[in-house]
Amino acid sequence: MKKLAVLAIALGFTCVPSFAQYDDEDYGETPAATEDDSYSTEESTQAEPAEEAESAAPAAEKSSEDTDYQKIRLGGHIGVGVGGLGDLTAVGGYVGGSLRYYINKQFAVAPEVNFIFRYFYETSDRVSLGNGYEYEYEQGISQILMDVPVLARYEPLSFLYVEGGLRLAFCLADMFSAQFNYYDTYDNEVDYASDLVAADDIETSGVYVSLVLGAGAQFHQGGHDMNVGLRFMYDFNSVSDAVEDKPSAWNIQLSMTYLL
Repeated sequence: MKKLAVLAIALGFTCVPSFAQYDDEDYGETPAATEDDSYSTEESTQAEPAEEAESAAPAAEKSSEDTDYQKIRLGGHIGVGVGGLGDLTAVGGYVGGSLRYYINKQFAVAPEVNFIFRYFYETSDRVSLGNGYEYEYEQGISQILMDVPVLARYEPLSFLYVEGGLRLAFCLADMFSAQFNYYDTYDNEVDYASDLVAADDIETSGVYVSLVLGAGAQFHQGGHDMNVGLRFMYDFNSVSDAVEDKPSAWNIQLSMTYLL
């Protein structure tokens, strides 16, 4: 009997550690991850790069917009124009160069250097000489100018521009001309008498300050631009104090500019 009691006690001590071992193993075991938990973790991991990409996209787009243009453009242009000076009619033309500095994609400062030829003239009505011949009196003022406009340029659309500013023009040479023209009964110009008029040369102004306004269209081709537009110019001071009432000259120019 005593042997059976001792055996039972020994078996009891042997089982207790085994049960404790099983309890410890169950207690420390981490539950297996479910399929739903795996999906949510993967989704959150993928969402973070997507959000970063979306936040980076506007910055990249803005950077592209800010740099997708040339800040400095050089080119040349030519033009012809008509205008007036009081009762005198004006014709002329010019050739020059242009620099365009873009502050942003739509706004630029555009200084130019041009050489202009302009001619103001007036022709009187024909007067009869009483023997079948008629004459008319013609006088004119010719000028060569170095023209320096400084313009602000705005491009609201890729194919449209408007501009405005001031110009400073320096008279390099001038000439006054006057003559009589004679015509016969068949309206043919003839040498009836000396047609030159001995007239004192008039003095023209040396410097002109003018208002400049313009608009036109622009065309883009292979990184180069072609601009075609109209420009209105008005002098604040008269061509000459010798002209009656000292009017200011004005002209409208048709211009064509090619930019590199």
